[in-house]
Amino acid sequence: MKGAGRRAWNRLKTRASPEWRILTAIVVTVTVASAGLVFAIASDSPTPLVEASRYTPPPPPPPPDPDTIFLTWGPSEGDMIRAIETAQAMTVEEAAGQVIISSFSGMDGAALQALITQYHLGGVIFSRANGNISTREQTAALASAAQAASVADGRDWPVIISTDQEGGTVARLDGLIPTMPSFMAAGAAHDKEVVEAAFAGMGRDMAALGFNVDFAPVADLTIGLADPVIRSRSAGSDPENVSETVVAAVAGLVDSGVIPAVKHYPGHGGVTTDSHALTPINSRPLADLEDTDLVPFGEAIDAGAPMVMMSHVAVTVWSGIPASLDPLAYAYLREDLGFTGVTVTDGMDMGGVTAYGSTGATTVAALNAGADIVLMSANTAEAHAAIIAAVADGSLSRDRLDEAAARVVALMRYQASIDPAVSVEGDYVRELSRNSVTVVAPLCGRPLVGSQVTISGGWPGERAALAAALAEYGVTTGSSGTSIRLLGRPDGTGTADVVVAMDGPWGLSSSQATSYIGLYGRGASSFAALADILTGAVVAEGQWPVSVPGLPFNACPSPR
Repeated sequence: MKGAGRRAWNRLKTRASPEWRILTAIVVTVTVASAGLVFAIASDSPTPLVEASRYTPPPPPPPPDPDTIFLTWGPSEGDMIRAIETAQAMTVEEAAGQVIISSFSGMDGAALQALITQYHLGGVIFSRANGNISTREQTAALASAAQAASVADGRDWPVIISTDQEGGTVARLDGLIPTMPSFMAAGAAHDKEVVEAAFAGMGRDMAALGFNVDFAPVADLTIGLADPVIRSRSAGSDPENVSETVVAAVAGLVDSGVIPAVKHYPGHGGVTTDSHALTPINSRPLADLEDTDLVPFGEAIDAGAPMVMMSHVAVTVWSGIPASLDPLAYAYLREDLGFTGVTVTDGMDMGGVTAYGSTGATTVAALNAGADIVLMSANTAEAHAAIIAAVADGSLSRDRLDEAAARVVALMRYQASIDPAVSVEGDYVRELSRNSVTVVAPLCGRPLVGSQVTISGGWPGERAALAAALAEYGVTTGSSGTSIRLLGRPDGTGTADVVVAMDGPWGLSSSQATSYIGLYGRGASSFAALADILTGAVVAEGQWPVSVPGLPFNACPSPR
């Protein structure tokens, strides 16, 4: 992985160099100065002598058109040249705004437009916590108002309209678009084409609301319950499987016209501190990281991921400060993994980075380290002013600012050029869930319930959703029959004929059941897929994406 990324980077540099253009046409000649003659070396036969004064070498071929040389993540070299020219023509105030994605409060479209144009913001992030997301109509109208600011600000590229839509526990658009299971469901799915289709469907639904950037998918490997914040947000613990899953999700989102941001580089699932509160420290050797946590990032980059999110995890073999502020973390990403796309920090209002200085200081430090976008500074005005002041006093070079702004411009011009190639039909969440439900049972491919069931655990709405899904198959819910226990916590345990983990599956190891199921989701479509499996209408094919020791059997195999 690491070598492949470096080779891709070296190929790009070589193809872009004057030497590569010159070497496309080599004329081998030997000049005999004393005779004023040129011998053409073409064959074993003697070649007639030609007077040097009459010899005209053939003209070199024209250099390749930069618009025909494409970077792995989308734009061409010509696009990058034009983006740099655009950035260089900006005022410092305009360039400073382009490298900021700001949070905001409320649903006032006019106020949002004013915020974007005042600071020339590259983008904004929507969240329920800030009161930006309510109904489909309201959200789409707010996104449209934000996008209108790009015209008011004189741009020919879109404003970034972003959110965190991973699925599972981090899904800001639940209720507006179909409820996706956690990304661990995608890791459990044996057919990654189904994963790609599901993320294409999700991206299509996001784009219909006006979103053009999604801070997903999660490329972190999880260590399980000791991991306090990622857990089922991860596709699993195996580097190869997580890599395949991330690549599929990236492809699906790009196909829908939504830019994905692979996160949280260099890996958050292997540390035991939540960076929302404190700075996690990863003290493992680099060789260990290269065999584990860094693998999915490298594979995603090689596959064309356009954006990578920098976490606030501090790696001791680098500078020992948050990766979002660490020049060595960016250097490894660029030079060793060969990433030429856009880097965005994790939220700069998080406890994992705020201890390292004021809003202005950490904003400038992130840009100097190599960030192209600073996300969610605690104070947008302060961040913007700090960038301007740093350019004025020379602590941030205008070239570095232009480089970052140019990448943002190129990214969003590229996004605007994507012709969505999405042909997802039907319930893509149910299809993904069917493909990922993982079952341990005495006999595979058989119904796991009878004609009546009892359902316990979970929230009332979740029990009702499963009951309604089973009713479609004629299975009634009462006080007797097959007992089903829903586990709502990743460490939850239960005793029943069938125990179902709706989150991470770790609690199944301490549960008592005849059949054990990993569902990884809790939306209506996930419960519909669970009913498909419980009644035997669909054969379970999912495999454990993490270790679940102590179960009496292996997961039911795929029939392939």
